[in-house]
Amino acid sequence: MTELILSDITRMAGGHCIIGLEKHGQRFRSVRPMPARFPDAFAWPADFPHYRGDRLQFELSPVEVFRPHLEDRKSTGVRGENGKLKEEELAECLRRAEVAEKVPDLFGCSVQPGKTGASVHAPKAARSICGAEARKVRLKWEANALRSYVALASGDVLADLPVVDRSWHRFVEAVIEKMSGANRGQRLNRWLGALALDSHACFVRLGLTRPHPARFGRCQVMLDTLLPMPRQSWLNDALAKLE
Repeated sequence: MTELILSDITRMAGGHCIIGLEKHGQRFRSVRPMPARFPDAFAWPADFPHYRGDRLQFELSPVEVFRPHLEDRKSTGVRGENGKLKEEELAECLRRAEVAEKVPDLFGCSVQPGKTGASVHAPKAARSICGAEARKVRLKWEANALRSYVALASGDVLADLPVVDRSWHRFVEAVIEKMSGANRGQRLNRWLGALALDSHACFVRLGLTRPHPARFGRCQVMLDTLLPMPRQSWLNDALAKLE
């Protein structure tokens, strides 16, 4: 049995992709447990009941992997729960997992900017998830999706990345649902643009989609996790300013 600290919960194909941290000495390694229905399904169900920081038990075994998703492991589902880490404790663990300062070091290969977002060539990538300190993060709501501008602490920039972080999506959707009046998207983006996410405590985890076409294509870069996670007080502030 292997304990993983649940670190990433991202939206994927009507469900969720999850990643956990496995401790190795003083460091951590990212592991992506696949759902019990794998390989027929890559995504865990939409009602996945666990949260970041949960310490979960899995029975893991090797599975055939292809670059860049070398973190994949076969599982039979969650087998138990051993408690929960606070957000500050989780952030410390993430900083002792896979991290990089510059964009080319995120996935061990060059990252190609595009008209929307950025991508890598799947066979050249050495991993599919990596953390980084962020100097600035800007969010925007566009076409019913959340997107981001990320400036790393090094000064490197990744623009127009899709945000697949479950917590942030749920937060923004809650704001929109409770807003009234016209031009909700424009008003929401003004508030998001003023949200202060410029801090030494701001940390991101950037991930890669499955390659398209499979195995030998390109993988899009995504914002998997954004810390700090949204607060209830931010929701109250947003609603007060957007009404």
